[in-house]
Amino acid sequence: MRIFHRRLVLRAGVVALILIVLWAIAIGPEPPARISISPDELVRAVTIQRDTLVDLCLMERVDPNGRDGQGRTPLLIATSQQDWKTARRLLDAGAAVDLADKNGFTPVMASAMHGDLEMFQLLLARSTNLHPEKPCTNGQDLLSFALDGGHQEIIKTVVQRLPMMPEWMASTRRALSRALQAGKNDEIRLLLSKHSAPPTPEGKNVPFLAYAIASSNVSLFSTLLNCELIPTPFCRRVATKIFWRCSRTDCAATSKKIVA
Repeated sequence: MRIFHRRLVLRAGVVALILIVLWAIAIGPEPPARISISPDELVRAVTIQRDTLVDLCLMERVDPNGRDGQGRTPLLIATSQQDWKTARRLLDAGAAVDLADKNGFTPVMASAMHGDLEMFQLLLARSTNLHPEKPCTNGQDLLSFALDGGHQEIIKTVVQRLPMMPEWMASTRRALSRALQAGKNDEIRLLLSKHSAPPTPEGKNVPFLAYAIASSNVSLFSTLLNCELIPTPFCRRVATKIFWRCSRTDCAATSKKIVA
């Protein structure tokens, strides 16, 4: 009898405890609402390089393509600051590669400018709308930034991605001059293949070949011939004869006046 009484008391106590808990939940305060984090916070976190805040934003799946007042995305800010670790995390979170700021500057340009081959290749692989010939508002294009960065593999890749162009741009002239000085025939051939018009020196209207003949520059003339600037063997032989004839003092003086 006592055992039965104890069990009854125990069951009644459990039921009462459950009722008390349910009553407390019913009259208790509402749980706090979840605070949403705006894309602006992620932009700010990347800008000031606050890793903990970046972590929180990415955990909350904040849109990684927000913009600051200059039109820069978090990815562009990270690559401009050479914060490659954060840049990779943003890419994993779905950051768009081809979004430019108000000046037309892109993350691909930033990685080329800083000469980081690994990040450049990663961004290039994820790009869906790359236009390497398109300049920023300051006139610089992707090749210009690659030349500033000085990484040979990046420069070569950018030149390979260039479309066929009717005229030489400032950046391709600069790349050609650099290749001529270094004697890089493969790079010279590649640049020549991207243009339908013959190359001209900076600030000149005459082709490089005429400039080489007029200045009796044997090295430049030979390099241009070796790079097949003149396509047929017959034309190359004719050009060679002209060069050696114009190398004479009287003819060279006249030619220099023509191209000056």
